[in-house]
Amino acid sequence: MTTTISSTELDFNTIKTSLKQFLAAKEEFNDYNFEGAGLNNILDVLAYNTHYNGLIANFALNESYLSTAQMRSSLVSIAEGIGYIPKSKVAAFASVQLSVNVGALANRPVTLSLPSGTKFTTVVDDITYTFQTTQTVTGTDNGYGLYTMLTIDGSNNITIKEGAAKVKTFFVGTDSLDDVYVIPDKSIDTETAVIKVFESPSDTAFTSYININKATQIDENSRLYIMKEAPNGFYELTFGDGNTLGKTPLAGNKVTVEYLQVKGAAANNATSFTAVNNVSVVGQNFPVDVITSIKSIGGDKVESLASIRKNAPFQYAAQNRMVTAVDYSTLVLKNFGTLIKDIQAFGGQDALKPEFGVVFLSIAFNDDVSADAIAATKISILDLTKQLSVVGFGVKFEDPVKTFIETQVFFQFNPKLTSLSINNVQDTIQNKVSSYFASNVGKFSQSFRRSNMLSLVDEVDSAVLSSRANIKLQQRMVPNLDILEDTTLRFPATIAEPDDKEHVVISSSFQYQGEVCIIRNKLNTTKLEVLSLVSQNILNDNIGSYQASTATVSIVGLLVEEIIGGTDYIKITVTPANQSAVSPIRNDVLEYDAGPSFSQGVVVTST
Repeated sequence: MTTTISSTELDFNTIKTSLKQFLAAKEEFNDYNFEGAGLNNILDVLAYNTHYNGLIANFALNESYLSTAQMRSSLVSIAEGIGYIPKSKVAAFASVQLSVNVGALANRPVTLSLPSGTKFTTVVDDITYTFQTTQTVTGTDNGYGLYTMLTIDGSNNITIKEGAAKVKTFFVGTDSLDDVYVIPDKSIDTETAVIKVFESPSDTAFTSYININKATQIDENSRLYIMKEAPNGFYELTFGDGNTLGKTPLAGNKVTVEYLQVKGAAANNATSFTAVNNVSVVGQNFPVDVITSIKSIGGDKVESLASIRKNAPFQYAAQNRMVTAVDYSTLVLKNFGTLIKDIQAFGGQDALKPEFGVVFLSIAFNDDVSADAIAATKISILDLTKQLSVVGFGVKFEDPVKTFIETQVFFQFNPKLTSLSINNVQDTIQNKVSSYFASNVGKFSQSFRRSNMLSLVDEVDSAVLSSRANIKLQQRMVPNLDILEDTTLRFPATIAEPDDKEHVVISSSFQYQGEVCIIRNKLNTTKLEVLSLVSQNILNDNIGSYQASTATVSIVGLLVEEIIGGTDYIKITVTPANQSAVSPIRNDVLEYDAGPSFSQGVVVTST
């Protein structure tokens, strides 16, 4: 008789039982009392050994795959194997306007320059941070002693980055092809790294090397470097292979790495900057005047494990070129991810009005990114697409379209089954509903499922016998006051057909023709009308209509005099045809409006 022993079982007791069953099947151990014998100790040792081996095999296997690896070193190594280099810490940056006013100083120069590395200080949450320029900026005397600094491109918006300037020096050994240079700094921003190679330690002339990820052409003459995270969290610098990946430094060369040691996200949201040093002009010192154009943003910690798992496969598929819509969103997120909360890309053929040869990008920027920073980032994105797009597609930006969900939750409540009051349970249910939306919507392609929400409601307390919910969809119209306007709103789900009992479309209140009014559809029709809440008279019986199949609400010729409620928008709420699920497409994003939402219990005392 044979007994199978599970050598990969991870439970100690199961392994030991398996060993006992194996021995008990042998004739010489018939009716043997394992628990009372010395053999029991040997079985413990064997079981422990098998248990440890099983655990080690399980851990090793888990650490071999992108989706299951738990150690950062394992995940980084796997990602690098498919060509994805996880991001280091990222320096916060700001945009400022700089000027120096020397007045009527005699013999003043025609031009005045501030070198790269000119430092500025700022305070965020009572902590001082140092920012510095990343290029030399130059100003020309305006005739009155005022020098307004401009970049090489002629812009007066000058980028400054947070961080302390550091330099690491290496000397190339005899086995230069295999040399790995370790930068012992976990706070490096690799995007700020400048690699210079000198022929000898005493030389001042150098050759610059560029990051392989930014190379547009690679051959045996390219001068490239690779910088990646090491298992201990430091960063490793390597060069080409001397052949297909470009030249490598030779024995005796000196290599310097200039970079910024940064604080990451902690330096975000700085709004005021002060130059550390004055500028000397003709032997006199003058202050540098600083005006902040864009507050500091973009600082970030090292890329998280969740981000690596999500982005590495798409980056591998994109291969650093833009062909499909996914390639566009992946590479934009890679290069501007510190500013972006979420991104969606879709082809022009999928747009509401098909536009072939165009890729649409819808970007949800982080809340601290200003309008000026968004505009500048979009210009940089267009420049990136010109470099990496292999097909002559145009790129257009579409703002995210937010649709809010309103919930009306009703539940049966039996007070005999709990010590809580119905009001306590109502509050708990409302908090549970809010938690559901916080966890499941708010980004592109995230759907709402009523059944999932109600499952959480039913689990709140044993006294909740059953539950149901009415779902409304809401969009917000921002009118220009006292101007006759037409507005069309598109919802992410078909709208219910009209009936003779309830209004399918209804708005929040506003002032129209001197009265407080709302918009609603006429019962049994798709026509929209304006109702006075004071006199209950219809002030306009045809202000537009809604189309159920196309999920659109069209408001025609509306003149809003004032918005009631202290907001700058009017809520347009509709009843969807299918209340069980809402799945956004393209640039639609679902969010939750807790204001009109509520939970209400009905007491049931029968058992």
